[in-house]
Amino acid sequence: DIASMQDDLARGEARYLVKQFHSEVAAWAQAHLYLDSSDGHAYALDNGYMKAGIGSILDGDLASAATTADFQAMIDETRNAIFNLHMLEADYNDHASYNQAHGTDLQVISHYKLQNKQLLMVSLVEQAMRVYQNGKLVASFHVTTGRQELPSLPGVWSVLDRKSPIIFTAAEPKGSPFWFPDTPISYAILYHYGGYFVHDAPWRANFGPGTQFPHQDSSGTTAYNFDGSHGCINLSESDAGWVYHHTDWNTAIVIY
Repeated sequence: DIASMQDDLARGEARYLVKQFHSEVAAWAQAHLYLDSSDGHAYALDNGYMKAGIGSILDGDLASAATTADFQAMIDETRNAIFNLHMLEADYNDHASYNQAHGTDLQVISHYKLQNKQLLMVSLVEQAMRVYQNGKLVASFHVTTGRQELPSLPGVWSVLDRKSPIIFTAAEPKGSPFWFPDTPISYAILYHYGGYFVHDAPWRANFGPGTQFPHQDSSGTTAYNFDGSHGCINLSESDAGWVYHHTDWNTAIVIY
């Protein structure tokens, strides 16, 4: 019957789109590897879209989809992920300064109908945050996003919590490369459950392009600043303070 046919079509399209998404993420990564002068290794610039990032979330959502409505939602979710990936790819070729409005930002604002919102717009390839108010750029900052194994998550997110100050505690046990001692944080905005925050990182002196990969920190390289974050968006303390005090619970966090 018609309902059964619609269900089959939705299932097929959802599975096809997720497969297409994974294929494009892998192909673009291989063609645009970041060659790290610090350790001589090559890294994927779109790792947030891979299995360690939203790739596994898409797979999980697809695996748990059961109804036609579930598969329709899956189609929309995957189309948005592909759109965000295309924005990253286009931004890679946009050499405008990080503190200027980028064409990709404006496309994102239009696509998600965010013209009347306040946005923290994070570019993964630029390692930059641009703050928009009603479609107008009002501030720009360099950031450090998630390392290769623990990327920041691309997507359009809501503020889930705001804390100033807060103590961060490690989710991993001592001995894990991702363990850290209890750490006081001045400004923290939760953008995704699982401990994904926008926050200050006073243990870093350097932010911006390349800091999501292994690098030397000019304040002295340590186990906590030689690489990208654990999925958070790191800012200097003064920049994080500005962001915290100029945003509220209605601000959207957009990462691409």
